[in-house]
Amino acid sequence: MEIEQLEIRDYLSQCAPLDKLDPAELDKVIHALEITYVRRNRELLTIGGTNHTLFLIRSGAMAVFDEHDELQGQYTDGDWVGYRSVLKGGEITLSVKAMEDSLLYCIPGSIFLPLYEKHEYLQHYFSRQKPARLRSAIEEIRDLQHNPLVSTHVRELVHGQPLMVDESTSIRQVAEKMTRTGYTVCLITRDNKLTGIVTDRAYCTKVVARELSLDTPVTEIMTQNPRTIPANSLGSDALLMMARNNIRHLPVVEQGDVVGVITATDLIRRQSHNAIYLINEIYRAKDVDELETLSQQLPNTLLSLVQNSLTAYDIGHAISSIGEAITQRLLQIAEKQLGPAPVPYAWVMAGSLARYEQTAYSDQDNALFLSDDYEENAHGVYFEQLSQFVSDGLNQCGYHYCPGDVMATNPKWRQPVSVWQRYFNEWIEEPEPMALMYSSIFFDLRCVYGEASLLENIRTEVLKKTQKNTIFLGHLLANALQFHPPIGFFRNFVLEKTGEEEKALDFKKRGVIPITDLARFFALSAGHPALHTQDRLEAAAEAGLLSHDGMEDLRDALEFIGTTRLQHQAWQILNDEELDNFVSPEQLSSLERRHLKDAFDVVRTIQSVMAQRY
Repeated sequence: MEIEQLEIRDYLSQCAPLDKLDPAELDKVIHALEITYVRRNRELLTIGGTNHTLFLIRSGAMAVFDEHDELQGQYTDGDWVGYRSVLKGGEITLSVKAMEDSLLYCIPGSIFLPLYEKHEYLQHYFSRQKPARLRSAIEEIRDLQHNPLVSTHVRELVHGQPLMVDESTSIRQVAEKMTRTGYTVCLITRDNKLTGIVTDRAYCTKVVARELSLDTPVTEIMTQNPRTIPANSLGSDALLMMARNNIRHLPVVEQGDVVGVITATDLIRRQSHNAIYLINEIYRAKDVDELETLSQQLPNTLLSLVQNSLTAYDIGHAISSIGEAITQRLLQIAEKQLGPAPVPYAWVMAGSLARYEQTAYSDQDNALFLSDDYEENAHGVYFEQLSQFVSDGLNQCGYHYCPGDVMATNPKWRQPVSVWQRYFNEWIEEPEPMALMYSSIFFDLRCVYGEASLLENIRTEVLKKTQKNTIFLGHLLANALQFHPPIGFFRNFVLEKTGEEEKALDFKKRGVIPITDLARFFALSAGHPALHTQDRLEAAAEAGLLSHDGMEDLRDALEFIGTTRLQHQAWQILNDEELDNFVSPEQLSSLERRHLKDAFDVVRTIQSVMAQRY
């Protein structure tokens, strides 16, 4: 090869997706390649014309427009243009214009198409089906990292046969067997079928505390109908099940039979900064200072989950479970100091923690639902002190006071059920701007402590109302469509549809919230109680409000955006930086930019469809 060709070869060998071609195939491309120059403001491709050439921008910049002359993207060094027309048999449907004097490498379609048909990675990269390309990218991310829990099946974590006894066995007999064998857990059966589980902890919390006779049947202290996990599940599935439900022992079943038990210790051995371990320590904390110390492990726990390639969905559940545990322990400590609550109450979380979508620290959003037996004069001081203690404790643990004062410390959000019912009725029946703002907060609620029925009874009535109120739903959708993802990236800027540029991408506001708001609209339209955005999208598809393909596309977009956001925060943790949601384009690889653009396009397409439909 001549010197110029060698330089081109070196460049192409590092340029996606040609970097995956074998040397002979790459040489074939280089020998057929031509070089062309396009002056600024000159059109390279015109709608209605014909093109059979791929163009790789070596230097300069190109802009792409649709038939309405609306900007579809701006591209620069290392980007490709013209491939859509090659894959369509030559038909040009988008115009391409030089924004600067540009040097292009031209690859004939006759050389490209056989390679395209041969290699799946080329098909994914140049696919016109952006959702398929995005789905492939998510799979690649999972394959890039090795996680012992993701690659280990639960059956591999089981050690020996479990200790099992019949329901008729006494507490004394079970204790003797556990002591003799060294087991910390015993499975209780009836006719060889699992009906309960007893751990050594139960002897402290139930036998001693309640002064039970040791001759009492073990059924009195067992946890009935314990959760189980199939033997072919992954270790990461067990991790998440334990974290979500605050349990440390999981019976393992295969074809309906119990084959063993795995413990939190089994998983902790496989993974540092384990979420289960942290949650267990949180529930053992004696005061707020100890909780604060434990909360400082949250960033490293998040980092571990990201490095072990768990999905954004599962990481959100794990991190939210930690925030929930801190809140519950604060309430337990508060009740110990203040005494039992004078009337039933529900401590309710809002926002990302309620949806199980929390990443690292965030502002706290909470409220109190009080029984209608509540009397301000008799009970007000107690709940004011309770709210202040928990809110202050959360702030000390890194969950900062809500800037909008959406906290139980605000008397407005510490009310009897009847008042809350009136609030929701007003928001639904009079959807003015402030009501819509509250809708984005208070229609994502989850009880984390106390009498859950106080919230659930209202939720049932609210969902009946939202499902029927088309005016409210119309305003809610309009509110959901106000945030649009950008159309992509140009050099080191975030590119808007108007051609304007931003220095950084707010992953939360411009990536996550547009999907979250759409999913909330779907859930309230369907009258479905789901809270997690992914669960809401699936419920929307089941209700016929969203096509199955649309649901999968939005779900994949949410997963990729969420994963990229978490990787950014993991990088900040490693570099001892304060966590945020702002990512500079220069921190993203060319492939990440491309896949993010696909995710943005998916969201914008669904937003456009919903705007036209409603």
